[in-house]
Amino acid sequence: MKTQLLKGIALASLVTVTATPLYAQTPPAPAQPATVQPATAQPAADGGVVEEAGYGVGAALASFFYIPAKVMYAGLGLMTGGVGYVVSGGRADVANNIIYPAVRGNYLVTPSNLKGTEPIYFVGAPPPSPQPEPRADAQSSATSATR
Repeated sequence: MKTQLLKGIALASLVTVTATPLYAQTPPAPAQPATVQPATAQPAADGGVVEEAGYGVGAALASFFYIPAKVMYAGLGLMTGGVGYVVSGGRADVANNIIYPAVRGNYLVTPSNLKGTEPIYFVGAPPPSPQPEPRADAQSSATSATR
């Protein structure tokens, strides 16, 4: 029984970890324009505090499972990046392309993530690509060709 429970938790974690990057980095849908509702007498809603507390508890519970998965993913990314660095003969760009997405992203689920106002990024952005520097010999040949 305990083994089946652990297998179920492992399977659910695996599905969550693999499916989250696909959904988390999609751009948000464009906001719909607000429609003006006629002013009617409505009872005051005390759900604001209760709703925020619910989102806070939900974020804490989600973070309880999310943080270990993200830390494990980042650690494995660091190790894989180190192996990639060694196997590629010391090429830092290979290691950075593995490490950057693994260690960047959100490590905590916040209430705004649950509300949908901010996305959750399990996999971070890749490293910035270096800007090519102009070569000195290319500039000198271009100026000599115009003379």
